[in-house]
Amino acid sequence: SKQWYQRRVRGTYGELLKRLDDSSDELRVAVTGALTTFFSLLPPDYHRDLYKAHLQALYRTLLIHMDDPNQAIQEAVYGVLCEGGKVWPAYLCEHVETVKHKHRSSLYCDKLLAKFRDSS
Repeated sequence: SKQWYQRRVRGTYGELLKRLDDSSDELRVAVTGALTTFFSLLPPDYHRDLYKAHLQALYRTLLIHMDDPNQAIQEAVYGVLCEGGKVWPAYLCEHVETVKHKHRSSLYCDKLLAKFRDSS
């Protein structure tokens, strides 16, 4: 049923986000692959207004990890946000603007803004 699917999805992405804090960088990169797949499998009729809080939590958490000291993690999270940003580009751009000054480098923030600003 649709409700089962929705509960399952919410539980899954939450567990994946927790794994981004793992001590193993190899595991963290693997998690970014799963999150990219998660975003790519969202149905075309995904109701972003209904699930606004979930998307906001995903974007916020991913942007925190895009500032990781390990560049491989930064790149992997950037890849997730390239896929995930398609769902709600305007909100992603808005949030990137509010956090980019806190990042070690604005490189990936600037790349996200360049990618999604026109589609917001």
